[in-house]
Amino acid sequence: MKKHLFFLSFCFICVFAFAQTNKITKRVCLSNDPGIEWNEWFNKKVEEFKKNNSDQKNQNANYTIPVIFHVIHGGQSVGNYPNISQAQINSQVTVLNNDFAGTGLNVGNVSSTAFSSLVSNCNVNFCLAQKNPSGVTLAEAGIERINFNSNSWADPTTFTTTTDFRNYIEGTIKPNTIWDPTRYLNIWISDVNGAVGLLGYATFPPGTGLSGLSSGLGTATTDGVWCWTRATGDIGTLAPPFNKGRTATHEIGHWLGLRHIWGDASCGNDFCNDTPVQQQDNNGCPSYPHITCSNGPNGDMFMNFMDYSDDACMYMFTPDQRDRIQTAMANCPFRTQLTASSATLCSGSPVVCSYTVSNFTNTDTLANPLGQRRATASAGDPGCIQGPGKAGYIAGTNCFGDLEKAEFISASKYSSATNPVINGVVVLFFNYTGVGTDGTGNVDMKIYSGSSASSAPGSLIGSTTSNLSTIAASTNTTSVSYCGNPNLAFGVPVIMPYKFTFPSPINAPTSGGFFASVTIPTTAGDTVVVFDKMTGTANTAWEKYSDNTWHDMKTSWGGSRNFNLAILPIIDCATGVKENSVLSNAVNLYPNPSNGNFNVITTFANSQNIEITVYNMLGQNVYSNKLNNVSQTVHEVDLKNQAGGVYLVEVKNGNERVVKRMVLSK
Repeated sequence: MKKHLFFLSFCFICVFAFAQTNKITKRVCLSNDPGIEWNEWFNKKVEEFKKNNSDQKNQNANYTIPVIFHVIHGGQSVGNYPNISQAQINSQVTVLNNDFAGTGLNVGNVSSTAFSSLVSNCNVNFCLAQKNPSGVTLAEAGIERINFNSNSWADPTTFTTTTDFRNYIEGTIKPNTIWDPTRYLNIWISDVNGAVGLLGYATFPPGTGLSGLSSGLGTATTDGVWCWTRATGDIGTLAPPFNKGRTATHEIGHWLGLRHIWGDASCGNDFCNDTPVQQQDNNGCPSYPHITCSNGPNGDMFMNFMDYSDDACMYMFTPDQRDRIQTAMANCPFRTQLTASSATLCSGSPVVCSYTVSNFTNTDTLANPLGQRRATASAGDPGCIQGPGKAGYIAGTNCFGDLEKAEFISASKYSSATNPVINGVVVLFFNYTGVGTDGTGNVDMKIYSGSSASSAPGSLIGSTTSNLSTIAASTNTTSVSYCGNPNLAFGVPVIMPYKFTFPSPINAPTSGGFFASVTIPTTAGDTVVVFDKMTGTANTAWEKYSDNTWHDMKTSWGGSRNFNLAILPIIDCATGVKENSVLSNAVNLYPNPSNGNFNVITTFANSQNIEITVYNMLGQNVYSNKLNNVSQTVHEVDLKNQAGGVYLVEVKNGNERVVKRMVLSK
């Protein structure tokens, strides 16, 4: 089944053609060959691998690859598309492990063809990374959730051409979020506009000793795989017929050096002797035998993962494909260290982070404001400059000129979180038929330090601002799952949930706790009304009077009841690459960008031994040096002979490892 040799254009971006109904009908391809130079280098390495293994004395190595999924979303709660659940991502890893082991879905169907003896175990296993690049245990194994709004990035679905979308992923998403590609397989998942139609794409493994770069090869800022979220895993929010997780299997095949089975040409070459030559890609589920290019009697291997068949109809790699995968793992700079990294990255247990914390329990319900508290004011009420219908209640503009209403959150409520941060605050506002929260003024969300619910808020540690018109534009609902009993609901939609998002996460105090406070506008016509639960056994709410003094609400309301306000901070674990650590904070690069010479500046409190290594975009070591007894020093690195571009500067001290980017501008 030897193929004719072609060096024709090679496409590895899998795209779909959409009918007018937006239904996916087929896969198409739009990218380029990784290059003749790479093909020749890699094929030579494959032949060396086969020669070394020809006597069967050398068995295929077993490799383990740590995976991090970068989940790109627009602020949706966890489990709501495209911020998909841990379970859906877990299902994708299961699919990968089964497919690369030769035991995946429907593999038994190959027994009815002549290809049954070619189903191969590639000896590659995938594990969800348990730790981030700073060594901090992840809140969710193998997941980094990234809100494009919080980063002031575009919504991926706003791009309507393949070129614009890919440029956005390659130029913005990947460089700003990639984890060290020598230690992780980076998989980015996001939604995509139907006009673009992309299902997934991957970078090929870079080689050593190559003079140039192809746009198809992985670099220090782009190496990895992108997949459409609706084609990720085999449970959850999916789009048939690409709902069995085979998109990632196909793309990781490219990431490990595999070509499309038809060689990206009519009767082309994928450099594997045991895959039949075929005329073109196959779509849907062809009937066996499907004969093209005089490849009878058995025809195309349309069930191969590197064809374009539907997910349920692809289920095998061959021995020659396995050899290419093994070659990539043994020779390519961004692949060779992955298994060693898995020993530490894939061990340990994930910690649990709460997405919202509050003083509500699962048996509490929100107070009915229409039955419990006055929501309107008559024209004669003293001090109510807001006017009739704008009085507010509990934590609102209440005719007394209060400035803020604050809720205390004890540190015990987020003690399970590693490096807890406050990403935002959900507030349950009241509004119904023009009564309640409304207006055009600004409302601040402030975070204060706090020692306990019985002491006033302390110093301000963070804040953000929203406008009442924006808040009032939120969609009302009859019930929420943020707090209390979600099975109980109001008869009319009076709950107006609104999320305040901080520009940067705020470090949550690890002792005592903190207050989350809503400011109250005083302009006529503006009002803020916040729910509470009316049944609390301990008061956690405070209010700031017009004279700027704080008072606990139980006392200021006559001591008859406790107040627990529906102000719900979002606590998360600091799991991104921007972790605070002793090593990271004590190592800086200057100047950056540089013309070739730059300084590694260290500010350690105690002397220690460090090792500095610099890698180029191909993962090649271009500089290394070991320094002993380093404390507060400046070490010069000379890269004048290196080409311009992005470099990774790795610093290790025996306990920690940090990687920083250096840009050479030449």
